[in-house]
Amino acid sequence: MKKVLFLFVILFTVSIMMAEELVIFHAGSLTNVLNAVAREFEKENPGVKVKLMGSGSLVVARKITELGQRADLAFVADYTIIPKFFFDKYADYNVVFSSNSMIIAYNDKSKYSKEINEKNWYEILFKNGVKFGHSNPDLDPCGYRTLMTMQLAEKYYNLPGIYDKFLKTKNRMVLKKSIDLIAYLEANEMDYAFLYKSEAFQHNLKYIELPEEIDLSSLKYEENYKTAFVEVPGKSGKKIKIYGKPINYGFTLLKNAPHRNLAIEFVKFMYSEKGKEIFKNMGMELFANVDRPKNLPEEFKELWGY
Repeated sequence: MKKVLFLFVILFTVSIMMAEELVIFHAGSLTNVLNAVAREFEKENPGVKVKLMGSGSLVVARKITELGQRADLAFVADYTIIPKFFFDKYADYNVVFSSNSMIIAYNDKSKYSKEINEKNWYEILFKNGVKFGHSNPDLDPCGYRTLMTMQLAEKYYNLPGIYDKFLKTKNRMVLKKSIDLIAYLEANEMDYAFLYKSEAFQHNLKYIELPEEIDLSSLKYEENYKTAFVEVPGKSGKKIKIYGKPINYGFTLLKNAPHRNLAIEFVKFMYSEKGKEIFKNMGMELFANVDRPKNLPEEFKELWGY
């Protein structure tokens, strides 16, 4: 019996070592949807293991370009990160694949939760005892989009100085990435959080929808969004300006991907009917608008009709 058990352990260990591993670096806000896609992909591809590594999108870029870490696919919450950081050494094309909007999430135990609405939210945030948060703008697009939203809100509501007040208030908490804020909300250690609508939807959080003029969701207000900007660390720590624009996610298959063929199969599965359904159930639309489509692998050209 001991010999049989020992043999089983050996065979099990060998099978794990032999399993093909697909490595994906991704924005924290994509954790739930990519995890759901990955688990279904693994079911249909026995012997394949999908390793998902979530972080702020700017951290994703720095892992690859500065730390030399290897991955097969990179998914970011701001599609412009790919051309800014990855072209042309690390990637040849950019697939814009989904959109989102900024909201303010809360729960039933949040202070003033029965009073807050789309017309008074900026007053509630500054009340005594209220704690609100957003992610770090140097690490995560949701963080710098929060700052852009506040810049736009200052103009939209005609509230001179509110952006400066927002930066200086003791009510504000800054965490690494947007997904971290959810844990604080659920533990009642934070009253309100600036998040993406899809994140609130996926975690069954209540939320205030902001006007389209400031929530970074609409092509209609693209020119208005451009009036907001932030500076974040770029390549080698150099500051770069990022201007407001409608929220769109992007991904690319990296040029030095260790498992290129497997990565292509994962993307094809993501765009299958089953993959699209997963995105829909997570409150996200899946599409494919490609920058530099001539550089796409033939499989992707066929998939998206380029």
